[in-house]
Amino acid sequence: MSRTITNSTFNFDLAIVGGGPAGTAAAITAARMGAQVVVFEAGDFPRQKVCGEFVSAESLEALHELLRDVPEAASVLQAAPTIDGVRLYVAGQRIESRVSPPALSIPRYELDRLLWLAAQRAGAVTRPGCEVLSVAGTGPFLLTTAAGEIHTNCVIVAAGRWSRFRPDLAIPDGSKWIGVKAHFREDGARKSTDLYFFDHGYCGVQPVADGVVNACAMVRSDRARSLAEALQLHPALAERSRAWQPLTEPVSTAPLIYREPEPVRENQAFVGDAAAFIDPFVGDGISIALRTGRVAGKLLSKGCESPRGLDTAITSYRREYEEQFAPLVHSASRIRRALSVPSVLLRAGSLLLRVPGVIPYMIRKTRQVS
Repeated sequence: MSRTITNSTFNFDLAIVGGGPAGTAAAITAARMGAQVVVFEAGDFPRQKVCGEFVSAESLEALHELLRDVPEAASVLQAAPTIDGVRLYVAGQRIESRVSPPALSIPRYELDRLLWLAAQRAGAVTRPGCEVLSVAGTGPFLLTTAAGEIHTNCVIVAAGRWSRFRPDLAIPDGSKWIGVKAHFREDGARKSTDLYFFDHGYCGVQPVADGVVNACAMVRSDRARSLAEALQLHPALAERSRAWQPLTEPVSTAPLIYREPEPVRENQAFVGDAAAFIDPFVGDGISIALRTGRVAGKLLSKGCESPRGLDTAITSYRREYEEQFAPLVHSASRIRRALSVPSVLLRAGSLLLRVPGVIPYMIRKTRQVS
């Protein structure tokens, strides 16, 4: 939009902190419902981010709806590889299963760019490179930003796992979990998500375009501190990656910390990773980001007219989150713990994974179909 914010005070119905999939999904939804929305993103946007780039089937309908006003989105989605299988490399074995219905593999840079554009087309004011320094009040709110002060009736926090809005998160002592990612040239890659498990970590590999794969690893820092090191932690992955040609610079994020979901704090709605970090290997992070963003955007756009309306909207969002999304996060955590046991037990568990129906059951437990 043409409206600008420069060292002045403006009034909005809804301010969104963070411009990733959760934040833009909230912005698009609320703006289409008539709310005056502003979205702040602290850094340059879009940019490469650590992400498995797996968009599960249950979120595709929502994604098409969110991008309906961006004509170029159709060609991007059509070109995205269809992921209809998963291969688990566990304890020296390869275990295969179908992904049904299939998912899409969409580069995160492109996904963020299209959703940001859709938010603008919906009427939201977008401010990249503008950090929110503080939020005062419990409704209405006063936001202090790098560009001035903003008065808003509602706030949605989509600032990811780590931000000034979660100051209580303590960084653990000792080794930490890190995430690392890059794209590589690989011809003839199978259209599947391949997960290579090793002690204290794993790496996922899947195609994101013809001849291009995304390699994204989560590993404990005492095992590897770079993607190059992580690729050597599984024999089959080390062999596969030997001929890869790098296409992007590796990006990283740390530390990765799991916590109980917290969708509401001080009358602010938290969405996506800001509410809870779901285990990446289940491939539902983008889906939960889009879906929590849509739910929060819809409910808070209705609650912007009065403090009582905000209280009702926040209560409704907390209930919707606890019913729809918290069970998925908890299921993913239980699966992660099962796959994090010592190698001797993991080898025994891999036999269970070969039982027909076990892997599809695990996938269903971390999914919610509309």
